Amino acid sequence: MSRNLVLVAILALAIAGIGYASINASKYNEVSSLSGIEVPTRVTVRGEVVNLGFSRLVMVYNGIVYDMDARGVYAVAESRTTQDSYAVFLLKGKNGFTVAAVYPSAEFISRYGGSPVIESSIVVDGIYKPGDRLKIVMPTGEQVELPVLEINSILKGCHSSYGQEQARIKG
Repeated sequence: MSRNLVLVAILALAIAGIGYASINASKYNEVSSLSGIEVPTRVTVRGEVVNLGFSRLVMVYNGIVYDMDARGVYAVAESRTTQDSYAVFLLKGKNGFTVAAVYPSAEFISRYGGSPVIESSIVVDGIYKPGDRLKIVMPTGEQVELPVLEINSILKGCHSSYGQEQARIKG
């Protein structure tokens, strides 16, 4: 029995190692590559994270108004009328093309904690929805409207605020 457990552990480590190596060795599409896509598409892209500063903003997404708490390179947006909330990133490509990347905040916090370490460039997997628009109203009244990337997972560039692995919930 213990021999089988050892084999399973070795196999799991090998699979994890291969996955990690492939993520680090991969050349990802850049956010700029999304500018030519016209229909919803699953994508894996790398983008520079835009610093939102530290202020209160307003977001409108799918007709719902959200209060945004900008925390530097990301913001947490909470709906005024529903239970919806998102972690929001602005990802910029080399040619300046920018998308609003949204991640359900409960999932984001469960994976990365309340004060994650976010690098200047991140790699995300998700659904790019060029027809969906997200509007952000800055404290100055300036409005920015961007296409939406719904994040399924952050593959590289975002870590828990602690050096320990996040807890996993069996389900």
